[in-house]
Amino acid sequence: MSMGLPIKQMMEQMSIRPSKESDEASVYDLVTSLMKVSLDRKSFHDVFVQNLRDDTVLYYVAESEGYVVGFASLHIEPQLHHAGLVGEIQELIVQEAFRGKGTGTQLVLRLEQEAQKRGCVSIEVTTKNYRVDAQRFYEQAGFSRTHVNFTKNLSYV
Repeated sequence: MSMGLPIKQMMEQMSIRPSKESDEASVYDLVTSLMKVSLDRKSFHDVFVQNLRDDTVLYYVAESEGYVVGFASLHIEPQLHHAGLVGEIQELIVQEAFRGKGTGTQLVLRLEQEAQKRGCVSIEVTTKNYRVDAQRFYEQAGFSRTHVNFTKNLSYV
């Protein structure tokens, strides 16, 4: 992606804003790039639009010079074992060229602010075991390792 400006200058012009429907293609590219898979476009579209309209799902993008360079989502739900609302970061993706420059931190801070405004008692995130850099990032952002996560893929059952 050629954006015309050096990364440092683009970082100075970075903004975090709520995502909108026109961000879908950029978000799709970020998600599929991170996951290293192709996702069905129609299914992705349906979920993206449904979540944009859901007050309990917050989508934010990091934008620089008109380009989406990061994406984060927070899903808020009441949980009995917390006796309150909990925000779960389900996606946090930053273009590789913008990693380590504060973009992810800005996105997480915005999600934390929004979770607090909505009365969340905590915020959680899960990442893959092999994503050691992401684990380090979350620990530096103040998250603690508290859970073991198990997943069962129902597409193949």
